[in-house]
Amino acid sequence: MYAIEPKEISNLAKGAQALWDADPAELRLIADALPVLIAQVDGEERFRFNNRAYEGWFGMPVEGFLGRLVREVFGEASYAQFCPHIRKAMEGEREFFEAVLPHPQLGERNVQAHCIPSGGGPGRARRLYLLISDATEERKLADEKIRSLNADLERRVQERTAQLVAINKELEAFCYSVSHDLRAPLRTIRGFGDVLLEQYLSQLDSRGQDFLRRTCEASAQMDRLIEDLLKLSRVARSELRAEGVNLSEIAEDIVETLRKAEPERAVDVRIVPGLEAHGDGRLLRLVLDNLLRNAWKFTSRTPNARIEFNCKPGPDGAFFVADNGAGFDMRYADKLFGVFQRLHSTGEYPGSGVGLAIVKRIINRHGGRTWATGEVGRGATFYFTLPEVNPW
Repeated sequence: MYAIEPKEISNLAKGAQALWDADPAELRLIADALPVLIAQVDGEERFRFNNRAYEGWFGMPVEGFLGRLVREVFGEASYAQFCPHIRKAMEGEREFFEAVLPHPQLGERNVQAHCIPSGGGPGRARRLYLLISDATEERKLADEKIRSLNADLERRVQERTAQLVAINKELEAFCYSVSHDLRAPLRTIRGFGDVLLEQYLSQLDSRGQDFLRRTCEASAQMDRLIEDLLKLSRVARSELRAEGVNLSEIAEDIVETLRKAEPERAVDVRIVPGLEAHGDGRLLRLVLDNLLRNAWKFTSRTPNARIEFNCKPGPDGAFFVADNGAGFDMRYADKLFGVFQRLHSTGEYPGSGVGLAIVKRIINRHGGRTWATGEVGRGATFYFTLPEVNPW
């Protein structure tokens, strides 16, 4: 027995009805030659016609089906699968579905069934044709194909993942190595520059002194950039340690450090107490340090500067650091968390352009996400989420 397409089934039903009306004996002759179970069921769900395929499946003579209920022939378990579809077909709807129907020799078989209403007025059929085909082999082939495709997909994903892991390790090693190798000559440049500033500055004219100061400032900026690159490399390589973290207390410590460094600044900082999360305390401190230092930096030219650390309410609430400083154009929001991406020049606001990349890398490793909103001249808000159950 094999599965037949729904269009073929529909044509069979039409032909069967025509033969039934013209010559029932001719219908039986053709129906008995087909490898599908074909039956006509009346409004009481009793068999009025069935072909010999039913005899081979259920093990009773063809005549034994006449007048018997579908429930009685199929058994309760199988009938429970067929019943809703038979009822809908009796209401005038064609039904196509898959079910499991036991075979006395072959065991449970996957079948495709069609319930096709016939006769009666609108919304109610006097009878229906019940056609069943064995689709077990087709299902096995389909399942095997799906398993093969899944296995191939899994293999490709594993290969690609292994490649990405190897590439990331190479990039991290390169970044770490280059950063360390750059520091030796940079220290030499900075050392000689400091000596020139301290001992030979008076021997240079004003233009030479300006050049020397610019050289020293550039080397200091490069030193900060290398340090940030090393931080980014450590973030990628360090092992995460899960613990309960009081983010409010960390934020208070960071702000106190900022106030001590610039006691002349009056900034209204509001930190909501008791904000807690689950994650690596060392790395989450680095997240808050970068965000709060950014807010402190970008409000340096703002009268009545304000900074807030809080959390949005709700189950999907995000922590955020907001300020009323320089802000940014939302058209460039996608660049904020990239390495070396800056929306302000170092002349306006110093920095390496790595801090937000570090924030994103840490939050990603915790299974969270980062985003930002802002408006030029009206401040910015940086959000990050930390899942209750971390992925490591």
